[in-house]
Amino acid sequence: MRIPSLLLTLIAGSAPLAGQAPGKWPPDSLINTKVIPRSTPVMQVVGMMRNITSALGVRCQFCHVGEEGMPLEHFDFAKDEKRTKLVARQMMQMVEEINRRLDTIPGRTSPGLEVTCATCHRGTNRPVPLPVLLTDAALAAGSDSAIRAYEALRTRYYGSDAYDFSEPSLGIAAFRLGRAGRFDDAFALLQLNEELFPGSSPMYVFRGNISLMRGDTTAAAAAFREAVRRDSTNAEARGRLRAIGAQP
Repeated sequence: MRIPSLLLTLIAGSAPLAGQAPGKWPPDSLINTKVIPRSTPVMQVVGMMRNITSALGVRCQFCHVGEEGMPLEHFDFAKDEKRTKLVARQMMQMVEEINRRLDTIPGRTSPGLEVTCATCHRGTNRPVPLPVLLTDAALAAGSDSAIRAYEALRTRYYGSDAYDFSEPSLGIAAFRLGRAGRFDDAFALLQLNEELFPGSSPMYVFRGNISLMRGDTTAAAAAFREAVRRDSTNAEARGRLRAIGAQP
């Protein structure tokens, strides 16, 4: 049975998924295993767990009973106290099912694509797209909170696969906020986008669309015109201007 490291949205640890009681590391055998076959060599499971911790950006105690810095022989890997461990098992089963389905794709080449934890997690324990995180932060506590979250994430993860810091992310978050009627918060995110990507034409399309949501066609027309000024080939901005009866 193939058990890749995947989406274990929560199984972390550089240790077996479930090992014998505390007191020995590595353990002699696996106990209380629900997904990984009981006969799997212990050190093979250790390797799987290392892959999982790397994919999720976490450490053993994220799923297992133990504390940071505690010797591994003092962890109780067999206990099922933590929700994260229980969720991880379901994620492992989901991964197995996805890979089984991938194997049935007509014309699939060998070796073909295989899903792993890193496919979705990419170094984070909760694989949520950046626009969703920013939207949730702004809805909960305003644009200042979303901007702080963006800056913190960018400082920590920029250059990695964890989040998409390209220009559209802030625009998408702003658009979502506009649909929720949070126009000031939406424009605040667009202002940050302008600072990070000066001269952007698409950002002004977002600004125009959000202005339309607000019912301000004058501001929308001005934004679409600015988008065209910045990029004369911006077909969406030209189309929006025609739709509201405004001249380019």
